[in-house]
Amino acid sequence: MRYILASSSKRRQQIMSMLGFRFEVIDPGVKEEPVHWHPVINARRLAFKKAYNVWLKHKDATVIGSDTIVFFDNQTFGKPKNKEEAVNMLKNLSDRWHNVVTAIAVVGRFYKRIGHDITRVKFRKLGEDEIIRYVEFWSPFDKAGSYGIQDYGASFIERIEGDFYTVMGMSPRLLLTLLGLL
Repeated sequence: MRYILASSSKRRQQIMSMLGFRFEVIDPGVKEEPVHWHPVINARRLAFKKAYNVWLKHKDATVIGSDTIVFFDNQTFGKPKNKEEAVNMLKNLSDRWHNVVTAIAVVGRFYKRIGHDITRVKFRKLGEDEIIRYVEFWSPFDKAGSYGIQDYGASFIERIEGDFYTVMGMSPRLLLTLLGLL
């Protein structure tokens, strides 16, 4: 079977490789513009749009799209556009619980499946200098909420309730379920 990951995310590529998939990577070219719907609906919509856009050009493949959004208290955090936005996101997440939703869409010739998983994350209290250093040295610009659970951002986390990989960008359990392999 030919698999295509409709994502340029290195973390998602790492998860797919960890699971033993042989796959191609094609950037879906989808703008992740905020829409004023619930974050779960937005994540599912974007995951499907990414997968479907690539599948339209590669109908012989099974295409996997994914999207991650951080949210709490009617605030939604996607990828920061600049340093100031990244710093503000991390300040807002400091010493608080937040939710991370990752949606996965699988599109093939005879099926279209979509699912999502939500994980709760509690940040410890972060110092302003620590936030600024993280933004300067750890490249938060390709990460929802401005942090990576798989890098120094892991030190921000006091507690996690749910799937670590959902926060990283793709739940292996959900992916394999959607592909019919579990």
